[in-house]
Amino acid sequence: MSAAVEKAVRDRLGLDASTLGPNVLSCAIEGRMAARGITDPSLYAALVLTEQAELDALAADLVVPETWFFRGGHPLFDRLASFVLGRAARPSGARVLSAPCSTGEEPYSLAIAFFDPLNTAGSVTIDAIDLSERNVARATEGRYSASAFREPGPDRRPGYFRKTGIGWEVLPRIRDAVRFQVGNLTDPLFLERERPYDLIVCRNVFIYFMPEAKQRAMANIDRLLAADGRLCVTPAEADRLPTGRFVPEGPTEFGIYRRASAVSGVLVPPPPAPAPPPPAPAPAAPASTAPPLADSAIAAARVLADSGRLADARAACEELVRTRPGDADVFALLGVVHLAAGNADAAYDAFGKALYLNADHVEAVSHMIGLCERRGNVPRATALRARLARLAPPEGT
Repeated sequence: MSAAVEKAVRDRLGLDASTLGPNVLSCAIEGRMAARGITDPSLYAALVLTEQAELDALAADLVVPETWFFRGGHPLFDRLASFVLGRAARPSGARVLSAPCSTGEEPYSLAIAFFDPLNTAGSVTIDAIDLSERNVARATEGRYSASAFREPGPDRRPGYFRKTGIGWEVLPRIRDAVRFQVGNLTDPLFLERERPYDLIVCRNVFIYFMPEAKQRAMANIDRLLAADGRLCVTPAEADRLPTGRFVPEGPTEFGIYRRASAVSGVLVPPPPAPAPPPPAPAPAAPASTAPPLADSAIAAARVLADSGRLADARAACEELVRTRPGDADVFALLGVVHLAAGNADAAYDAFGKALYLNADHVEAVSHMIGLCERRGNVPRATALRARLARLAPPEGT
């Protein structure tokens, strides 16, 4: 197993490999290496560090979704529904977050629980977030086998699903009640533009986190949970909540908590989220790669780009990528070349890799702002603009 890959899993995903079970990480790495046709663990480590899609694929193989509808019991969801529907009568409605949502069984269970008494969920917003694009795609599709309905109790499929040849499909009115998107709960910028939620359901995730990742995730939850909102975790994760910060709401087996400050009627706003951790240093080049890249090699490629020889500049950059996969300067220059050639998608990918290796790379940040705005990703463009202001303040300040 590559130590570099394990470090990427720990630093970028926040996962503690020791909690995943014996050999889970090494087996997942071997499977992904085989899928990509790579035999050198060092080269695969470089791929994980520079390609978000590969990191996502590895994450999906590491945390195999083990969930089903109404997991935790129908009484739990009925209790959550009772709380949320009390908030739904307000003009602003009620807001619910399910993170991580895995393949969608939990947020759809919430939607069904809300529909049962109201016959509508229009006054309730349900956001469902997961790290894995694969999980989100399956959740959005809304198709499930019979094994997804193994929770004892009433069968709520009638009225909410239709039978298909191989299983069950969520009806459109339930599917439309949930907004799915990809996101990382440990990212300091997680849902930074969203208003507070009345209920956050965050189950079966803290047990896998490293201490630093747990702290970042809790800071995000503290920021996103309304002052008088409710947080739902599993009973096994209760001891991972900040000491003195939350108190149980009802039977402890439900795992529902509210802020301790709300018990006395004094609502204290959550503390500010800690500053994002400094970017991890670029990984050292594997012993099997070429000697360290001289500045003159990048300079030569930049001269080719400046002179309009874009094909030659791209070829030079791609050769440098092959020999120095952990160099942010190389990916930033490749992004500039793609941008000059009018290939915005390839430029976005190259600048993204540069920022994975060095989050404070000024050139990559500058170009990424415009590319994000062009794609309509205003929140990320705003965050990058603030980062650029910190890295390169205007002259005279």
